[in-house]
Amino acid sequence: MPRLILALLALALLFCLLCGPVTWVALRLWRRGDPGAFRPLRAVWIAQVALACALVFAADSAGLTNPVGWMVAIVLAVSLGGAALFAAWRLMVRFAR
Repeated sequence: MPRLILALLALALLFCLLCGPVTWVALRLWRRGDPGAFRPLRAVWIAQVALACALVFAADSAGLTNPVGWMVAIVLAVSLGGAALFAAWRLMVRFAR
């Protein structure tokens, strides 16, 4: 039972690391006057989870050592990259009006 709880806590932490930065960017944009900043988050979260899962499985298939390190690195890279792309896209939409 303690292993299951630790696994669930690790998954919750990785999910927060994955979806936290893009949510923070949406919150900042919303506070600056972008009322539609939260609408596309559902699709962005799904895309981030799918990309992170695909990269983790690819790293595992490649036989890389230290799987936990690669998993955390992939989650952080996808998270920060997704937040940067989301911010650039929303700012481009905002200034295009």
